[in-house]
Amino acid sequence: MFKLKPAMATILFTILHFLVDGICALVIFSSLYDDDKTKALIIFLVYNIIAFCTQPFVGLLIDKYKNKERLFLIISIISLILGIIFKFQYIISAILLGIGNSFFHVSGGKYVISKTNNNIVSLGVFVSTGALGLAIGTNIHHLSIWITFISIALIITLILLLSKDISVEENNISNELNLNQNWILILALMIIAVVLIRSFVGKIIPLDFDKPIWVLLLIGASAMLGKALGGVIAKFIGINKTIIITMVLSAILLICFNSNLYLSLFGILLFNCSMPLTLYLINDLFKQKEGFAFGLLAAFLVPGYLFGMFNYPIIATKIMIGILSLLSLLLVIFVNIKMNKEKKAD
Repeated sequence: MFKLKPAMATILFTILHFLVDGICALVIFSSLYDDDKTKALIIFLVYNIIAFCTQPFVGLLIDKYKNKERLFLIISIISLILGIIFKFQYIISAILLGIGNSFFHVSGGKYVISKTNNNIVSLGVFVSTGALGLAIGTNIHHLSIWITFISIALIITLILLLSKDISVEENNISNELNLNQNWILILALMIIAVVLIRSFVGKIIPLDFDKPIWVLLLIGASAMLGKALGGVIAKFIGINKTIIITMVLSAILLICFNSNLYLSLFGILLFNCSMPLTLYLINDLFKQKEGFAFGLLAAFLVPGYLFGMFNYPIIATKIMIGILSLLSLLLVIFVNIKMNKEKKAD
């Protein structure tokens, strides 16, 4: 075995995040889905419920059994491999892919959070790559993509498994919050609300232009860059200024310039900047329970997406984007101010 520095392990987990989401999308969209709408609905619900809604419970498991990261990574990769092998049994495949996705995201997220001491830049970079992986896996099904994604994922997994230390240590985040259980619940619900909004708005954005494959890939790339840049911007100017600037500008662009490809892409980028902010805040709220915190936010992406699947009139969509962007802004600022106040009081 060899020593793998936390920074390098974080980079490998980030690349693996891109590949895991890409592989799941590849299998689902190129092998499981067909013209049967009932079958497609079953696959969608089974996969997403297992992949996302189980993450808080997987997080509790990972928080409890520390130093078992190799085991959780092995469970994830074996489940994904079996999901590929059983791709002709669509329910079994969807279940296995969901299990693999859930275990990877929470264990990888827990590692990055703990090893970087909840560094907001690292959080943004780690969560960002999945968006591009999904975009590629959903829209490009060439054999070369299959071979590349699976081969690199197996190589990275082998490197991580052979390294001496990929275990999660107790982080040393300072400034414990002096909050009672009621306030913790209230603040958690506020952060969850922002995640719900981001998922919902991401689904209903009215993009009034043709969307060939290259545009769909650009949309995924924009979401990825937004999640990565959100943490970087917040590192320099703070969470409050970041959420104000990005939410206001993104609302203007997505409402008023939805027929312009490049302004819309910039709006999508800015809107996704809130991702690392919410993850940073929830981790700060649930110290030493980062697996549960990460999974909790992931679980609430599903209802937001489901609500966004309904057909809304274009004017209603634009009004909702404006109102919900403002609400996200206010919620993040309130949570951040309240938590910083309690840190100082302590």
